[in-house]
Amino acid sequence: MPWDKGKISWVRELEIEQEDLSAKVPRSAFRSQRAIEAELLGKQSLRQILPFVTWEGVFAAVFITITGSPFLTGFALFLGANNFEIGLIGAIPFISQVSQIIAAYRIDLTGRCKAITTRSLILGRQIWWLLVPLPFIRGEWRLEYMLGIFIISSVGATMGAAGWFTWVADLVPGRLRGRYFGSRSAAIAFSTIVTFLIAGVALDFFQKNGRVDYGYAVLLSAGSIAGLVAAIVMNRLPEKKIPIGSVVIDRGYFLEPFRNAEFGKLLIFFFVWNVGTGIAGAFFAAHMLTNLQMTFTQISFYATASLIAALFSNKPWGALIDKYGSKPILAGCSLGLSVVPLIWLIPRQGYLWILGFEAIYAGILWAGFNLAAFNLPLSVSPEKNRTIYLAVFAVISGTGFFVASLIGGGLAESWKDVGIAIGPQVVVNYHILFVISATIRGLAALMAVRIKEQRAKDLPGIVKFLTARVAKGYR
Repeated sequence: MPWDKGKISWVRELEIEQEDLSAKVPRSAFRSQRAIEAELLGKQSLRQILPFVTWEGVFAAVFITITGSPFLTGFALFLGANNFEIGLIGAIPFISQVSQIIAAYRIDLTGRCKAITTRSLILGRQIWWLLVPLPFIRGEWRLEYMLGIFIISSVGATMGAAGWFTWVADLVPGRLRGRYFGSRSAAIAFSTIVTFLIAGVALDFFQKNGRVDYGYAVLLSAGSIAGLVAAIVMNRLPEKKIPIGSVVIDRGYFLEPFRNAEFGKLLIFFFVWNVGTGIAGAFFAAHMLTNLQMTFTQISFYATASLIAALFSNKPWGALIDKYGSKPILAGCSLGLSVVPLIWLIPRQGYLWILGFEAIYAGILWAGFNLAAFNLPLSVSPEKNRTIYLAVFAVISGTGFFVASLIGGGLAESWKDVGIAIGPQVVVNYHILFVISATIRGLAALMAVRIKEQRAKDLPGIVKFLTARVAKGYR
């Protein structure tokens, strides 16, 4: 597997640090630290436990890929969805983030992180079995039924995410999170690549044979099975025991994240960024399927190119985050990603070459952005009450995406008759949304500079260092 080599390096590094600690720290203090670790891990070591975290991500990626864009968009179009409904589908997972507040409250109140997380994820992933017969049924109610199941699934998934972040943060030492999650992200990228290719080819096969209904039924079944396996694997992980009453739940419990000035800057950035992303996010796949007339196989190759770029860049991004902090990586990647929607103004039916460049460019930057976006809330939030901090973070950022997706859906539907010829290109409703998206992303990227992270280095210093390293490599 492509991530094994990286995994061995950071696990061995942790063992070396533990050996150094035993030599430098008084035996009583070292014994106390090992006792804390033993309380969490039991008889298992990190080398035994973290592969389960990785495999959970691998199988979860299969589920997420199959039940996400472009396959979910294609399924919705198959059921007769219009532009507003496509925008609504893109918005639902993000308004569902509100349920993280409920999950965080229950976890802190009861101390049952593992039970609440796994049960919520099982609900969110296994309810998709109710959609498997839908392609074979006729009726105008099908789309509304699918949306109802999708809402329940999204609520279960986001409630599970509230505990998942805290649970995994307890398992992975902070000094290794960048490199470990870089390796884990590479594994997830590899899994997603394989899933995209197989699912795209399979769906085109069924479509060419006039049985696209069978194709969607097979995909939904495979996704549900993968989601169940991910939950079973995750259930093997130990959890940190949270004594009931250890977290003070009072009037200020829900307001504390907003009173933290530095965390507040993080909330503002991600809210604005998700507005910029959400305004057009649901329509890239719709644009490929309707205006560019791309097949699912072509879309899978496009996604594969992006994922391969992410696969090879995840580990370097993780190392940079561990060395320089998450904030400068987030700022640099968000600035680079702000121009991506503008690239989508160029391709047209039969003229798709630019998407090959865009896939690689965006894949590299999204890999760095996602790693930084995962690590930064963990770095900025305090260990105590971290569950509610991360839940509030998810709700605020998700609200931005939800509102923008609904607005984007409404605008796309109201502009559906737009068709302005500029040379060989015809500007349609989606192109206008892409320009709006790029503008808002650019504004958000400027806000990222204001975020403060205790161990972060300045962005110009990192650029200077990387330039020197590249120049040295060519000598």
